[in-house]
Amino acid sequence: MSKSQVNQIHNSINRVVHEPVRLAILKIMTSAKKVDFNFLLTTLGLTKGNLATHINKLETADFIEVKKEFRGKMPHTSYRITRTGRRQFQKYWENMKELAPE
Repeated sequence: MSKSQVNQIHNSINRVVHEPVRLAILKIMTSAKKVDFNFLLTTLGLTKGNLATHINKLETADFIEVKKEFRGKMPHTSYRITRTGRRQFQKYWENMKELAPE
């Protein structure tokens, strides 16, 4: 692979997906129909603020959909990956495979 090709792939890597926590969130979401805030919080071991910041970036990029509702009197927030998010996640891994040595 030429240096030009490597640079092209490197430049096409989506920085929203590339961040490790957001990558982990998207990976989890590709395996589940939907996940809730507490599940992500405990699974990833993040603070509420840190998780909320990453979720906001993914939502702003239209990679995830956020659903807020009440269960009885308790608020409940769940997330699901969008088609755009799924495509960007797949494209990210395709780029990583191309950069990996043979």
